Parts: sequence; C-alpha cells; structure tokens
Amino acid sequence: MVPEDQEPRSQVVLKVADADAFRPDPAVEVVTPFEDTHYGTREMTVRDPDGRIWNLQAPGKGARQHG
Repeated sequence: MVPEDQEPRSQVVLKVADADAFRPDPAVEVVTPFEDTHYGTREMTVRDPDGRIWNLQAPGKGARQHG
C-alpha cells in the first residue's frame, strides 16, 4: 500500500540488444547515456517528447549473447 502523502510509481525497463548500436530517435532527449552498472548491464535514461522518462537496459560489454 502506498502512503497517502506519496504517489504510486512504477518502472518499466526496455531491453536493448546492443547498446553500442542503439541510436535513439532525434525527438528523444538522452538524460543519461548508456553506463555500466555494478550488476553487469548497461543502462540509459531518455525522455520522450511528452516528458515521460524511459529506462533502457542492454547486456554489459562482457555479457554472452544468447541465440
């Protein structure tokens, strides 16, 4: 249950296959470029033209690709 003095929040993380090959649309503002995380992925934050924040996640540079 969310306390009355706080807004409910949720987070959606979009998966990206290759951070180095990913190019966001020019209409999207890059808030933070892809950065390595301590848990082995790379993450980026963007803002869409309507002001919504989106989190993108890609495998870390040393991660094995499946498929």
